[in-house]
Amino acid sequence: MPESKTRHPHKHPEHHNKTSNTHPKTKKASRVIIVVVLFFAFLGLGISYFIDGTSIAGLLAGVVVGGIAGFVFGYQIDKSLSKK
Repeated sequence: MPESKTRHPHKHPEHHNKTSNTHPKTKKASRVIIVVVLFFAFLGLGISYFIDGTSIAGLLAGVVVGGIAGFVFGYQIDKSLSKK
């Protein structure tokens, strides 16, 4: 659209962006999620050690289950903290 040469510019040019950011924002894992996953993985490791002993399969299952539970809880915590 042509602009008039006699028209004065707006007093608030910061509200009118000339360029648009078309790049999608990539969200990397929050530190909250990482910390909660690690905490729950170690908690799962400890619980599985007391339940199953030193069985590698039992310890690995405890770490995996704890990590999954930690991700779910950490994601919910991150989502609730990021709301404004």
